[in-house]
Amino acid sequence: MDKNFKSAPVFAALGDLDELNTTLGLARAFAKKNLKQKILLLQNDLIEIGGFLSGVKKVDLKEKAALLAEKINQMANSSVKTFSRPGANKTSAFLHLARAVCRRLERRVIGLKKKNFQEVVFYLNLLSPYLFWLAQKEEKI
Repeated sequence: MDKNFKSAPVFAALGDLDELNTTLGLARAFAKKNLKQKILLLQNDLIEIGGFLSGVKKVDLKEKAALLAEKINQMANSSVKTFSRPGANKTSAFLHLARAVCRRLERRVIGLKKKNFQEVVFYLNLLSPYLFWLAQKEEKI
């Protein structure tokens, strides 16, 4: 076995995915009950994506991505006119951190240049603004 196999680009993506899931876990630890459930569902999606990226299973994210897009449209608030300043509370700060990690993961998966990863990229591209709006909502609670 190649002793450098963990330096393969897919393992960097899996590491970012793990970091995203862990950051969401931190947000969930401080969240209220309704938000805890939303975050747990996202973490379940990430576990499926991890299985797909590692070649263990197939994943179908079309419906989940459509649901994220719908939720973003429901939460989007045009009154936000400046960049966010994370830190209003622990939950929103961890959601903002998760959003930033999600963007890095998205770039990493794009860098893998695999056509069958496009569905994952699309999902991640929606997940980060969804996390932004969840954080915004938490800041106003």
